[in-house]
Amino acid sequence: MNFDRNKVERVRRQYPVGTRIQLHSLCNNERDMPPGLCGTVVGVDDQPSLLMKWDNGRGLSLMPFEDSFTVIQEQQHGTLDEQLYDKLSQEQDTFRKELLALPPEQILDKAWEYLVREDILLTMEYNELDDEQAKALLELPDAMSDLCDTVKGKDSRQQETIWREIEERANVLAAGQQPMQELSL
Repeated sequence: MNFDRNKVERVRRQYPVGTRIQLHSLCNNERDMPPGLCGTVVGVDDQPSLLMKWDNGRGLSLMPFEDSFTVIQEQQHGTLDEQLYDKLSQEQDTFRKELLALPPEQILDKAWEYLVREDILLTMEYNELDDEQAKALLELPDAMSDLCDTVKGKDSRQQETIWREIEERANVLAAGQQPMQELSL
């Protein structure tokens, strides 16, 4: 087999593993490969062809000098669960800054709340909500305060208890229901 090693290396540098591609057209007609289909580069062979994992499950390779496609400049948003963790973390950072601006006696009054919030972050780090649950919590204007109010009334700061409360609150919000305590107010 005769191949140009420099050309292969150039294609590998231009389209590293993990590069996201959006298909425009193929040099041949392939079934289930519509324009707009996206996929991920999983390697480069010595033709050089881009070895692909398409979002529709196919594994058809791309010929960079014959097929028409563009590289998707991804905006890393993460999963909904990761977005929720980031939101909670930012809300906790804001709470901490506000707390540090208070006189010492007021800081002490809010120390328990600060610890509960930290426990919520720790619990979220080791557990995952499904997309519907995470979306429901993401829609809250101050998800951390909401979760803190839900958790801090409980007798335990154990992660299992905190996680149960987070899941229950997310399920209630995802179902579009109001918890009993809010209905009575």
